[in-house]
Amino acid sequence: MEFQLSREAFLRVLNHVSSIVDSRSTISILSNIYLKCENNQIEIRSTDMDISIKEFVSADSSKNGEATVNSRILTDIIRKTKKNTIVKVKNEGNRLIINSENSVFELNALSADEFPKFTPLDQANSFELNVEQIKRIFTKTKFAISSEETRYYLNGIYFHTVKNGEKNNLIAVATDGHRLAKTELEISSSVLIEGIILPRKFILQLDKILGDFEGKVKIVCSDTQVSFEADNFIIISKLIDGKFPDYGKVIPVSNDKFLEIETEPFFNAIDRISTVNQDKTPTVKLAFDNNSVKIMASSTESNKGDEEVPANYTSSPLEILFNSKYLLDLRDVLESQNINLELLNQSSPVIVKDPDDTKSIYILMPMRV
Repeated sequence: MEFQLSREAFLRVLNHVSSIVDSRSTISILSNIYLKCENNQIEIRSTDMDISIKEFVSADSSKNGEATVNSRILTDIIRKTKKNTIVKVKNEGNRLIINSENSVFELNALSADEFPKFTPLDQANSFELNVEQIKRIFTKTKFAISSEETRYYLNGIYFHTVKNGEKNNLIAVATDGHRLAKTELEISSSVLIEGIILPRKFILQLDKILGDFEGKVKIVCSDTQVSFEADNFIIISKLIDGKFPDYGKVIPVSNDKFLEIETEPFFNAIDRISTVNQDKTPTVKLAFDNNSVKIMASSTESNKGDEEVPANYTSSPLEILFNSKYLLDLRDVLESQNINLELLNQSSPVIVKDPDDTKSIYILMPMRV
């Protein structure tokens, strides 16, 4: 194997592929990246046995071949190489030799035969989305993914389809038990997804790849795996094996108090006032009354702060305690200059809606007083 390519092109792919490698794995080959050179194209792969990535990059090659080499070391070498240089790579026996300007590195290379095989999924159950659609779905929901390992079935985004005439709606939901984010997208495909849970690590990895990519992506689903495929990459992941809760049951239907408030002043005030509370679980109290929201916070060190923000609210007075971080997380996903809150009482879930995004809905659970 012998090839050369730009440092920037090589590093971009290595950053994608190396990020899932588990350097602590007891299986030494899983700490490596697989390289294959064939006809001026380099195939680069990695796997942690749950997620597998294959990505391609063009290069000038003079000899085909394959090898595997330590992921962290190779990526660090290319990262520290001077910008806008050409990197030359070749393998000789069990050594991978890397040249860049005046630098020469020799790395131990394990046999490519030992590296796990990459098996694409059956294409029968598949559909296409463009990159912007995928990014939007993830942005609208991923912040609500749970990180609690005890409820592993909440550690991802739940995908399923609902029939909508001749088309389907793809619905994505994430929840950590304290909040819920749901969004939907109309797709022209008749694909049937009864319910799959995409793992958090897979979603974060895919986000990195899509940041450097434009165009269409094919999504392929099976009972146990999902893959996202484009011209220059394929990423396959095991699905979370668990039953996602019936999220429809936690979306309130009887909230009868309505508030409309300007988005930026509302969240800026929450951000300011919550500064006084540096407790492990930061809280703010929102008092809704007479066309205003009063935002209050205090801490165990007796720090206090409050601020009043104008709002359109004419229902009976109501006070609700929230985790301020959960409120502020919404700031990055809401698009409208004004947002709507639907309330019931101090202990019931609150619905947050964005008038400019009628396909999404957010639920926040109040904190107990």
